[in-house]
Amino acid sequence: MTYDVLVLGDYFFDQIFTGLPQFPRLGREVWAEGLNTTGGAGFITVVTLQRLGVRVGWPAHFGNDYYSRYVYDLAGHEGVDLSLVRQLDRPYRRVTTSIPYDGERAFLTFADPDVDDRLNYWQNVIASTDCRHVHIGGMMSPGELRPLADLVRGRGATLSIDSQDAPLLQQPEECRAVAAMADIFMPNRREALIIAGSDDLTSALHHLMTLCRLVVVKDGAAGVWVASEDGVIHSPGIVAGPVVDTTGAGDCFCGGFLYGYVVEGEPLDVCARYGNICGGLSVTGVGGATTAPTRDELMRQYARNKGNQRDRLSP
Repeated sequence: MTYDVLVLGDYFFDQIFTGLPQFPRLGREVWAEGLNTTGGAGFITVVTLQRLGVRVGWPAHFGNDYYSRYVYDLAGHEGVDLSLVRQLDRPYRRVTTSIPYDGERAFLTFADPDVDDRLNYWQNVIASTDCRHVHIGGMMSPGELRPLADLVRGRGATLSIDSQDAPLLQQPEECRAVAAMADIFMPNRREALIIAGSDDLTSALHHLMTLCRLVVVKDGAAGVWVASEDGVIHSPGIVAGPVVDTTGAGDCFCGGFLYGYVVEGEPLDVCARYGNICGGLSVTGVGGATTAPTRDELMRQYARNKGNQRDRLSP
C-alpha cells in the first residue's frame, strides 16, 4: 500500500459536555445543556487528513467493546482506510470526558493498558508500506521512539511528533531527546515552555530549534509560531465563527499543516495558514473533527483570509 501520511496513535472515544452554567465542583451537581460523543486523539488528525483528500493510513487498535466499535464505525463512515487497523478480541477502552468552559476545557480520561506489541506492529506497518511521512500523535519515551525514527528515515520518509499533555512532560530532558528525533516537532505553547525549561516563548523556540529543524508551536486563538533555519514566523489565528468547543483543535491543526507541508509542498507560511484554518473551523463545532474542512472548504477559507492575515517574521 502507498500512503502520503501514516498516523501512529490509537483512538479515543470523546464525550463532551457543553453549555455549563458553571464549572463543576465537589458537592454540587451541574447540568449541561448538551452532550456529544465522537472520536478523539488519532481519529481527529486522520479524519482531517481524509477530508482534505490525503492518502492516510491508520494502524490503530480497536477492541470488542462499545467505545471501540463506535469510533471504528465513525471512521468508516468518513471513508477512512481501515485496512491497517488491528482488531483485538478483548476490550480496549479509551475514553475521555471533556468539559469546555469559558474558552478552556478540562479532561477526565480512562484508558486500558496499551497493547504490548503495539510498537512492533507499527514497525511492521512502516516496513511493509510506502509512505512519505509518519505522524506520531503523542509523546513516547526516547527508547521506544528510536527504532521507529530510524526505520522511518531508513524508508526515506519524514517524521512529525505532537506533544500532547503526556506524563513524559514531567521529564523535560526526555522530551528534548524525543524532539531531537523528529523532522517536525509540534507542541502547544504550554508544552513548548515546559520542554524548553523557559517562561518565555521566544527563548523556548530558539532552544527547541537547536534540537529539531522545524518547530511548530500551536498557540490557541493567537495562532501558530513556526521556527526554522529561516527564522520564526507567527501566523495569527483565524476567526471562523463562534467558539463552541476547543477539544482536539490542535489535532485538527496538525492535519491541515501536514496537508500543506507533505502533500502540497507549500511554503511554511501557507502551511501555517492551512493549519490555522483547520483549527479555527474545528472550534466552531463540538468535537475536534466534527467541523474539519474538506479541501474545497479549506481553499475557500484560505482565499477569504489571505488578504487579512499578516505573517510576521522575527530574527
